[in-house]
Amino acid sequence: MEHDAPVVTGLTQGEIDDLGWETLGSIEGIRNKVLWRAGDSMAGLMEVAAGHHLGAHTHRVNHHHMWVVDGHVEVVGKLLGPGGYAHIAAGVEHDLDARDTEGCTVYYLYLPPSGDGS
Repeated sequence: MEHDAPVVTGLTQGEIDDLGWETLGSIEGIRNKVLWRAGDSMAGLMEVAAGHHLGAHTHRVNHHHMWVVDGHVEVVGKLLGPGGYAHIAAGVEHDLDARDTEGCTVYYLYLPPSGDGS
């Protein structure tokens, strides 16, 4: 039985810059770059502008892992700055809130509980 070779994605800073930002639906002050996607899993960058927030929401199945790259953001009641991390399990209401900060950029993973992307 043949197995598909694993796919490796490597992006330089220039290639990431070239992806450009996309608005996240109609939510003002939120931009997103998807760096990788496989099935229901994805990795990307999200920018929350100063004075804005994503809005409280939950995810039915997938978990979020977020690392703050730049700025400050409140996530599940905790103010996180550069290098800060949050894990939000499926079903937990959460927001990315920069209404009282200078805004932020986060790197995120959106993964099913098994983490295997299938």
